Amino acid sequence: MPLAKINSIKLHYEIRGTGPRVLFIHGIGADLKHPMSIFNSPLPQYFTVLAFDPRGLGESDSPTVSCSIADLADDATGLAEAVGWDRYHVFGASMGGMVAQELALRHPSAVDRLVLGVTNGGGANSGPRVVDKLNEMSATEKLKMSDIRKDEAWATANPEMVSRTEEQSRAAREALHANPALLRGFNNQVNAVLKHDTFDHLHRIKAPTLVFGGRYDGSCPPDITRAMANQIPGTRYELLESGHADWFFDPTAWKMITDFLLIT
Repeated sequence: MPLAKINSIKLHYEIRGTGPRVLFIHGIGADLKHPMSIFNSPLPQYFTVLAFDPRGLGESDSPTVSCSIADLADDATGLAEAVGWDRYHVFGASMGGMVAQELALRHPSAVDRLVLGVTNGGGANSGPRVVDKLNEMSATEKLKMSDIRKDEAWATANPEMVSRTEEQSRAAREALHANPALLRGFNNQVNAVLKHDTFDHLHRIKAPTLVFGGRYDGSCPPDITRAMANQIPGTRYELLESGHADWFFDPTAWKMITDFLLIT
């Protein structure tokens, strides 16, 4: 199991694929074992991908001290340096997109191209602030927050999907509360997200940037992702026919991302 000590924290990481280098940063609560891990995507077919368990999750250390999004960005950059990468593409989704923003601001010389997916700039551009309420939300509320098309009428017509989501949520809550280190790591991520605010600094990002959002995303709605994109000079903005998470299963989304990162 590859580990690197970064900022006094051991981080578990993996590198797969061949081609141009891409540092990927997962969303809140996600690690390398998550079903939506980047290694379950087409990206390693075209790129050398570095991804990792963030501090507090997976096989990485779970410090007792709190952290900020900027700290997580320094973890990511430090890991890239530790494996010998000095310049690379950066792709972050959801909370990972927040970390990617800070990385591009704090370490501009490392970033070749930048992809920010279904994320926000924080502050006045944060969108609905519900990340600290996720474990209290019902399955119906979570589904609608992820995709506004999944409203009460949809839930009534799809009881099996609602039941499956409730079962998954309960299992995740139980696993979280059964592991103090994991719970601490997740709560630290929640607090970091709530304090995230790069919006007024995004104009300083110089790397060619792709921002994409989901038309039906209830947590990062189109006005939020578009406003963030408008802050970054020369950014390409794409609105997908998706919610917050289902873009991951859309081949056209991956073609868009791949084509953007392969531009020379």
